[in-house]
Amino acid sequence: MVTALIVANIVVSLLQWGIGAFDPGWAESVFALSREGIASGSYWQFFTYMFLHGGDSLFWGMIHLAVNCLVLYFVGPEVETVCGSKHLLGIYFVGGIVGGLAQLLLGPANIQILGASAGVCAVVLAFTTMLPELEITALLFFVIPVRMRAKWLGRAIIISSLFFALTWSGHVAHWAHLVGAMVGWYYIRRLGFGGPFWVQRVWRERRRLRERQERMDPAEFISREIDPILDKIAREGIHSLTRSERHILEVGREKIAKKSAPPPSDADVY
Repeated sequence: MVTALIVANIVVSLLQWGIGAFDPGWAESVFALSREGIASGSYWQFFTYMFLHGGDSLFWGMIHLAVNCLVLYFVGPEVETVCGSKHLLGIYFVGGIVGGLAQLLLGPANIQILGASAGVCAVVLAFTTMLPELEITALLFFVIPVRMRAKWLGRAIIISSLFFALTWSGHVAHWAHLVGAMVGWYYIRRLGFGGPFWVQRVWRERRRLRERQERMDPAEFISREIDPILDKIAREGIHSLTRSERHILEVGREKIAKKSAPPPSDADVY
C-alpha cells in the first residue's frame, strides 16, 4: 500500500501539471480543497486534494511531492508491517481528511489546499508513537542530519506545526499538518501502541488503591491510612483535608462499622 500511495501521488500530480500546461488552474479548482468547493457540494475534494501538489512554481510543486513521497517511503513500510495495510490506509486517509477539514475551519479563507502532507504527518506520528525509542536520522531543514529518538521527531512535528499555525498564516497548511499528526497519534494509540493515556493511568492507579484498601483489615487500615490523616488534623485542622483524605476517613468508618456490627442471629436469618 505504501508503494501504491506513492505511485498514485506521482501519477496524479503529473496529470495535474500536464493539464495545467493547457488549462492553468482547472485541476486545482475542481480537485483541490477549498471552502468554495465544499460550499458548492464538491465533497470529493476532501479525498482528491491529498493527491495534488503545488507551490509558487512547478519546481516547488515537485519539491512538495518529493518530500511527501520520501517521508512516506521511509516510515510507511514500518507502519504497514506492524499494523497492516488496512490500518495504514486508515491512518493516511483519516489524517488527511480530518487535517484538511481543520485547515478549512482554522486556516486563511479563500485559499486552495492541496498535498499529501496531512496524511503523511499522520503516518509519521503513528510511526514515532509505535517505535518511540528507535534511533533515527532526521534531516533538519532537509539538509542537516540529526540523530534522535523517533519520539522527539514526533514531538518536533507537533510543536513546530502548532507554532507556525498560530504565528504564520502563509500558504502552508500548518493546521492540516498539526491535526493530521494528532489523528495519527490517536489512531495508533487506539490500536494499543504507546503508553496509556493520562486519564487511564489515573483511573488504574485509583483502582489499584481501592483494591488495596479493600484487602486491608480494619486495624491495618487504621494504622496505614487513618493515623496519618488524624496527625494532619491535629497539626493543621480538619479544614486542611483533601477530598481523597476525606474519602479515606469515610472508608475507614465503614470498615469499623462492619467489624463492630453483631453477627446475624438465627431470627435474622429465618
